Amino acid sequence: MSGKASLRIVELLERARIEGDWSHVSQYAEQLPREYQVLKFVSLGECLLEQGQGQHNGKYSYNTLHLAKDYINKALSSRQDRDTQHYKEAMLLQAKTAYIQGKFQECLDILEKVDMETMRKEVLTFNVSRALADAYVYKGMSMEYLQMLGSVDSSDIDKVVECYETAGDLGLELLNSISKSTLNLTLSGVLEIALIRSVLLQMSHGMMEKGVSRLRKILQTSDVPGSDALRLSLSLTLGQVLLHGTADNQWLPLVHRDNATDTLSKRGRTTPTLKKYETVFCPCNKVEEALLSILISQALLYKEGCVSLHSEDETQYKQSNKQAHLLLNMLISLLSKYLLYRPLSDAIEKFLKFSQDDAHICKQFGLSLIASEQYVRGAAVLEKCHARKPDHSIALVLVKTYVRHLARYEDAVSVCEACLGIVEEQHSKSRLYLFRGVAEAALCRSTRLPEEQRKFNKKSIESLYKSYSLDPRCPLTLYHLALRLACVGEIKKSIRFAHKVLEMPGVVSMVDASHLIALALSAQKKSEEGLDMVTLTLYNYPDNLNLLITKVILEKDVHGGHKALLTCKEVLLPLLERLSSSGSKETLNATHLPYSDQWTSGKFQLTQWSDRVSTHTTASFTGSTMGTLPPESLSESIDSVVVCDQGNWGYQAEVWYTIADVFLSLDMIPDAQKCIDEIKQLFPLSHLVSYMLARIREKEGKPKEAEQQYINAVTLAPHHIPSLVALGRLQIELGKPLLAEHYLIEATQLEPDEYEAWHYLGCLHQQQGAHQKAAEYFSTALRFECCAPLRPYSILQWKI
Repeated sequence: MSGKASLRIVELLERARIEGDWSHVSQYAEQLPREYQVLKFVSLGECLLEQGQGQHNGKYSYNTLHLAKDYINKALSSRQDRDTQHYKEAMLLQAKTAYIQGKFQECLDILEKVDMETMRKEVLTFNVSRALADAYVYKGMSMEYLQMLGSVDSSDIDKVVECYETAGDLGLELLNSISKSTLNLTLSGVLEIALIRSVLLQMSHGMMEKGVSRLRKILQTSDVPGSDALRLSLSLTLGQVLLHGTADNQWLPLVHRDNATDTLSKRGRTTPTLKKYETVFCPCNKVEEALLSILISQALLYKEGCVSLHSEDETQYKQSNKQAHLLLNMLISLLSKYLLYRPLSDAIEKFLKFSQDDAHICKQFGLSLIASEQYVRGAAVLEKCHARKPDHSIALVLVKTYVRHLARYEDAVSVCEACLGIVEEQHSKSRLYLFRGVAEAALCRSTRLPEEQRKFNKKSIESLYKSYSLDPRCPLTLYHLALRLACVGEIKKSIRFAHKVLEMPGVVSMVDASHLIALALSAQKKSEEGLDMVTLTLYNYPDNLNLLITKVILEKDVHGGHKALLTCKEVLLPLLERLSSSGSKETLNATHLPYSDQWTSGKFQLTQWSDRVSTHTTASFTGSTMGTLPPESLSESIDSVVVCDQGNWGYQAEVWYTIADVFLSLDMIPDAQKCIDEIKQLFPLSHLVSYMLARIREKEGKPKEAEQQYINAVTLAPHHIPSLVALGRLQIELGKPLLAEHYLIEATQLEPDEYEAWHYLGCLHQQQGAHQKAAEYFSTALRFECCAPLRPYSILQWKI
């Protein structure tokens, strides 16, 4: 073979070794002439070691390892010059085989003969430099194992760290040296271990600052083509360290230093070059740096994941999937802590592109969509997850979403019933029965047919009793059972269960159960006791507007309107103070609102005060005067109100409505009118505005105008029961019995337990001389009135 042909084969062999093309390495090595015997045997031995590691997941077969040792021994027994780089490379490979066999002391002895420190100062070929870097890794790992076995001093960890850091520096230099060439280079697995292991050792021995600083420097240095897998591992490690291993007060700001004192500049040789950019984002705190590391990992993982998805290597795909799960958990723990659910759902959606519908990622995607208020998409994703593998935890989230946000009550019941057939664990069954009972209660409220209402009420109570029998100490079950019993008129049982809620801390706060007891006492005509309960609860929840409004109504019933008017000031002041402090861009804190739960059947939502063509975007309450209230004028408090945010309008209207009702009870008509005028600025076409204006016109002795306002209210809201009852009563006074009967019967059909409608029907038939019918209507009214609270139970929170 000619000299040029030999050099060409050597060049191809070295290139194949750099790129890890081991199938061609063995072919080229067999073609080498006799004068390249050392290179030939070294290449064949290295080829067997690398192929054996890749084929058996790091576990070498005996034949492969024995044959590789033979080739390396042949290279060492060659008569060629022993000072050549390939001969020293053979010794490094011999140390590697000793490590693989578990002969750690022998590995160290061989490396001691090589004089690695002297080799570092020489100009080495690429493959020899890589072998030297690997040798430093095996030296560090051998020392670690011997420390674990007690053969050497375990306190001398600095030598181990120095070996790993030297290996890492050599590997990074190799990456930088070849970054501008067309060669496809990736660092070996052991070099990646060295880069990460040195950092972990430093951190485990209390050198957190050095460990984090080195990770930062390596990430800046390793930004070269072919280093994506390495940078992915390093950025994941940095993110984990910052999230779970570093306290806020331990985090050190990033600084740009020319005279850095880290280990990358302490080698006495050319160090890896730090990448410089025109614009660099510098994190200001630990969270920003952790998020930056996670986002870098995310970008790299998308690239690696898409490659591994189309790769035939199943191991590569499993590795990418494992990293995806790790990165996903880090994203969830970080973004959910700061309620950044929308970016979280967007990030998880990208993971799905190469996860092949992984069940865990699909579930997290659905949960993040629901958390970011994308309920329709979230429910659709969770439905697919649940259909693929039924899971009661997914079922519970689905039921919550159906009931709270999508009004799919039948679907909620179906999901609960399907899960009850497969769940065995007692606590899970109790929760499913509870959720089914709440969904059936929602079905009861959504229907207008009395037969359907009775059926769903019965089913709901049965489900809640089953939940109670499985878990008697669940506060949520006790609360919902008490609420349903109160709704069907079983007041004594309701109060007993509500008292049980107060005896234990739990999911339902004390204010809900206390409020329920107060309303139940008012249904028993024990308004004074109910008032005492509300007053006691307000000591712990002084800003709860729903309780304050109930207190106003109870005081009006017990002590009269003047006492209730004093409490109205207590209702307004907290609201006005929060509005003045929050300004026009913030809404009230949900814990202070009358109805803080997102799904409450009696919640004063903005739609309840809906305007069809309202063009108002802001409303000012300043300048309103509403009569004299000792010791200070109520109008002084009202004057302090600022322009409020649209999200608070419904709560403002609730307060004005309550105050107007109190003024009407005291025949303070001008002040009541001013309250309604304030509501009218917000919701000029609300049916409740028309209803209150009709009541004012009645007080003023203008029945015709009142009739027209009641008709307006019924036109805007055909199912508004108070308007229908009031209109029927007014028609009796105006001598229109047919219209009166029509409106009153319609009210009883919509709300069968509306005792006022039954009472006025009795009055109507009494006027007409139908005493038998009138007696039946009066009896029905009395039966419903004896268990009717002063405020409907629908104003209470329904939590699941």
